[in-house]
Amino acid sequence: MNRLSTLSLVMLMACTAVFAQQTKKQKNTLRPLTAAEVSTRLSPEIKLLAFGPVSKLDSAFIANARKADKARPTPKLKNADSVEISDLNIPGLEKGDPLVPIRVYRPKYANGNVPLLVWFHGGGFIAGNLTSDHQACATMSIRSQVVVISVDYRLAPEHVFPAGVNDGYSTLLWGISNAKTYGIDTAKVGVGGGSAGAAIAGSIVLKARAEKGPKIKAQLLVFPPADMDTTHVSVVELWNIPGVKGADMTRYLKYYLGEKQYKNVPEHALPGLTKNLKGLPPTYILTCGVDPLRDGALLYAQRLIDAGIFTELHNYAGYPHGFVPERANTELYYMAKKLLNQ
Repeated sequence: MNRLSTLSLVMLMACTAVFAQQTKKQKNTLRPLTAAEVSTRLSPEIKLLAFGPVSKLDSAFIANARKADKARPTPKLKNADSVEISDLNIPGLEKGDPLVPIRVYRPKYANGNVPLLVWFHGGGFIAGNLTSDHQACATMSIRSQVVVISVDYRLAPEHVFPAGVNDGYSTLLWGISNAKTYGIDTAKVGVGGGSAGAAIAGSIVLKARAEKGPKIKAQLLVFPPADMDTTHVSVVELWNIPGVKGADMTRYLKYYLGEKQYKNVPEHALPGLTKNLKGLPPTYILTCGVDPLRDGALLYAQRLIDAGIFTELHNYAGYPHGFVPERANTELYYMAKKLLNQ
């Protein structure tokens, strides 16, 4: 090695050491933000959200969330004349699994076969149902020109991983096997979801790859919980805020995985846990700027980009988890159509 190469190597090692020290120092000086500080990071029209009540995640919270889900009527669609809807119960994946309730949306005026998108609602793995994203699924079906199947997957903590993933995978297989009935192009199949539903969608991609199952053409992940790292800046700074907060991350994941699996987490339990990104499909990831889940999702997106996976990423600065402007929905519908047809 010549003198110049040696000098360059020494300088690179020195820079790396400085960067590592700065990163460590930054992590050591992190602290939860106050409500006033959080308000300055929110978009002006919603900054008062920072001063709302901070919920406690426990069995009472789960019971109240499910009670609210049950009491919420199915919304009257704004575009009911442009979509055909069917409610069905389909077989589960494994022997002994219960039937899986699904809702199928098909654009009424579609020409020929259209892509399939299997969609999973959010709710922290512990709440949510087919009503949660009813209007969004109908609008996505129409604007993206796809058959959307919304899945009422089993919830934690009663049903731990992989129960919800298995319900979703059985729905994916069912949709493909019933392609003729619903006019589905089986060469154009995707999965997507919001929050916990995005994690389930990402896990299904990994399951399909591992089992050499259906080829999934796209994944659309809206503010996903990508990994389990509670030292992310976004988790620490947004530790104690209204809505989804950093302090709840471990508890949500323990509900989802169960105590036993939490101690030995399967690599495909969350999309960003996998070490192998080879063969993953084109991906759209949406993150919120004031969301504890932000940094895990951003890191997953960066890894996908580095691995050469076609990845579209949009961070909506100024918005908390699950709270985005209408233009975000428009972009989601556009990306669904683009990725499933490119």
